Amino acid sequence: MGTSSHFQTRISNLLKKDFSDLSKFEQFNQDQSYLFLNGSIYNEKPENLLPNFLKIGTDFLKSIDGDFLIILVLDNKVLILRDRHGSGKQLFYTNEICSTQLIDFKSIKDFTIKPDYEALFTFLSIGYIPSPMTSIEGIKKLAGGCLLCFENNTTSTLDLFDYDDFIKNASSTKLSIDEATIEYERLHKQSIANRIKGVDKVGLLLSGGYDSGGNISALRDIYKGNVVSYSIGFKDNPWTELPLAKILSERYQSTHYEYEIDGSELMDLPLIVKALGDPFQEGGLMLNYSAMRLVKESGEAPQVILGGDGNDQHFGTSGKELALHWKFKKNGTQIFQKLFDSFGNGPLFEKDNLFFRAQFHNRKILHIQQSDTFGFTKYQLNKLNTLDYKVPEYQYLKNSPKKYTDFDHFFFCRNFNVDIKQVINEVILFKASKMADLFSNSISFPYMSTELYEFLKKMPVDYKFHGTLEELSKGQGKSKFLHKRYLKPKLPSEITDRKKQGGFAPLPIFLKNDAQRKIIFDVIVKSDAVEAMFNKQKIQRFLQQYDQIANSKGYWFWYQQVQANQIINLLTLVVWWEIFINGKDFKSIAELL
Repeated sequence: MGTSSHFQTRISNLLKKDFSDLSKFEQFNQDQSYLFLNGSIYNEKPENLLPNFLKIGTDFLKSIDGDFLIILVLDNKVLILRDRHGSGKQLFYTNEICSTQLIDFKSIKDFTIKPDYEALFTFLSIGYIPSPMTSIEGIKKLAGGCLLCFENNTTSTLDLFDYDDFIKNASSTKLSIDEATIEYERLHKQSIANRIKGVDKVGLLLSGGYDSGGNISALRDIYKGNVVSYSIGFKDNPWTELPLAKILSERYQSTHYEYEIDGSELMDLPLIVKALGDPFQEGGLMLNYSAMRLVKESGEAPQVILGGDGNDQHFGTSGKELALHWKFKKNGTQIFQKLFDSFGNGPLFEKDNLFFRAQFHNRKILHIQQSDTFGFTKYQLNKLNTLDYKVPEYQYLKNSPKKYTDFDHFFFCRNFNVDIKQVINEVILFKASKMADLFSNSISFPYMSTELYEFLKKMPVDYKFHGTLEELSKGQGKSKFLHKRYLKPKLPSEITDRKKQGGFAPLPIFLKNDAQRKIIFDVIVKSDAVEAMFNKQKIQRFLQQYDQIANSKGYWFWYQQVQANQIINLLTLVVWWEIFINGKDFKSIAELL
């Protein structure tokens, strides 16, 4: 396995063959060409990467399976490649400098840190900043599966796994459902075997669902050695899946560790924000943080940890909303959705009432080809900010199709543009791998192997999300159909007969404690970020409104979840501002008081 060291370098140094900044990378050279590897490759010997690239070209790069960052230095140009889903090191860059940590740019004497407001407002809405944007003006980041080229003082990028290729291959398989199930099982086990090669202690993240259950089941089919499993739950909360995880641990004989989130973990946000670079907040972030901390504190030190992340999205999500959108569009009733959406701003829609609930579902269906907006809406941000700033359309949507030939095309467009390119690459694997890196853990994701990606993109909709259009629209479709068909006979009935509940934290748990909530609200109101960007009185009223519902059990779950999400987004922005703009170094939210 490759090194996980961070680096920062100037492109001019690499072109001069000064590789001192890359001294901790695995290094290979041939005929004045050089390759530097940071991370792990699973289907090739590292020493074969450079010869194969020089012989085959960029097509070879598409076949590499791993969690990595590769730097190629050729005669007059530098190429940098991130693995297909971006689970290896992140890369931030300008025309002159590249680094795996955004915080490194603060130490560059000839670079001025300025907030990118479009990026920050995008984060406040959707919880992350899509590549190539970053939170700092003049800095870009490289998306997963993309090749960055520095040549003649300019930069360009090539997406090795683009939309056209995905759509061209979608539903092209000739395999029957039985044949596809057998092949899927083979590829899954092969992916695990590649990731545990030479390992004598395997770590594994366990929830109570098919994905982590599938990993431990397949692992035990091919590996009889030491397995350590880790599970995260919630104190005094029905969302916990610890009992189901324990069933899996006992069935497949792992040394098992558990941790229950109580809400105090949010105070560690400064450590998380500094590690992530850009402000980021998603319902599963604290699950990943707590899991990786648990791995470290267990003292077991597994050489690799297997995560089940991203599998939902590979098969496609939101089948019901996709089907309803398609039906409403075809029967002419979508015009009423759009009218209701246009009226859905203002105080009437910001309380826990029928209007809020109807608009919540309406927007999910109407805007199904976009990432979920659990943060502030554009209307709210335009109302709250004092910069006379109007939030533009999100840049990541600019290449979305305007027309669809049929429902399958509609499904595959979302599967690629949202599920894979946004949710997997920019959110799920990003946070999981960065939290592992924070605690010096090595994590990999068997369902994300290159061979499984190439296999699944050829599957028809019915193999991914099984059911007729009518069944899907009624919520009767079967998600991850091929995956469950493979695993249902193998997993305990307690797992297969219960709908999975986990994957995200009930965010109000982090704002439940009165004393902690007061600290958080005081930090937000007194912050320079709020002073610079928002109407402080409106922010205070917004926080006071949440105080009234903080410990109430009478509110709709998704109402409280959205409200808590908005507050934690705001807190994350405040912490980011203190670190990156004000230059403070602190480990706990309480230190900002």
